[in-house]
Amino acid sequence: MHIREIRSKIASTSSTRKITKAMEMMARTKMASAQRRAREFRPYAARIGAMAERVLRDRPDHVSALMARRDTVRRVGLIVVSTDRGLCGPLNARLLVECVDALERWDRAGVACELSVIGARGLAPLLRHGATIAARASGLAAEPHFEQLLGALLVPLTAFVNDELDEVHVAYNRLTSPLAYEPRIDAMLPIVGLDTGAPTDGAAASDYLYEPAPKPVVDTLLLRYVEATLYQAVVENYACEQCARMFSMQTATDNADRVLRELRHLYQKTRQAQITTELCEIVAGAAAV
Repeated sequence: MHIREIRSKIASTSSTRKITKAMEMMARTKMASAQRRAREFRPYAARIGAMAERVLRDRPDHVSALMARRDTVRRVGLIVVSTDRGLCGPLNARLLVECVDALERWDRAGVACELSVIGARGLAPLLRHGATIAARASGLAAEPHFEQLLGALLVPLTAFVNDELDEVHVAYNRLTSPLAYEPRIDAMLPIVGLDTGAPTDGAAASDYLYEPAPKPVVDTLLLRYVEATLYQAVVENYACEQCARMFSMQTATDNADRVLRELRHLYQKTRQAQITTELCEIVAGAAAV
């Protein structure tokens, strides 16, 4: 390899290292705020669930459409939360593998599935797999407003209420520790896990006054619970995205450092060989004279 080519590769690799190092630092900064947002939203989601559980316990006669269970599951909706940008390692790939496995299990069981995709990176792979995309949402900000997610939730939610879907699940990446995450597929509809039984002997029913009526209040609380579940998945996935991008850029920076060391070593060897060749030519020319 000519010495000019080695210099050019050293310069291009150094420029690449500056970019990956800057992206690593940006992801590290964003990761802290994203993880804080995800942690701070968890108590809100838990509080909404507790309120809905308490109201349902006081109104055991009310049956919400969001809690209706089907005897036979034939149609399923899946909301996939991916990222809008790449360069975040295997984050999306691992999640999409879980989604494809779930789609194949449902297909073998004779269950039809339609998807709502949040994020641009998950759309093309699922389309190549032959999935049916009913809704999509992309271009989310660092602090997404729920209006941006409304379309991706409204389509499967309306289909479930209209008895066009039997279940709705959400697939996303969840933080398991500040520096680790895992892909998950959680059930969203019908709502489960809320204790709707009558109050026990030791706990009397609360004397609530409902305006305008108990039914719309309970239904609104349950809807907010579903919205909180989806929003929690989105903010968790965004925190995982920044964590994965930080590690990916850190690995790219380390690889650039290794390549630079090898190129500089090769440059020194090539330069020494060139100098030796020039000295030999000078000596040979002097001897010939």
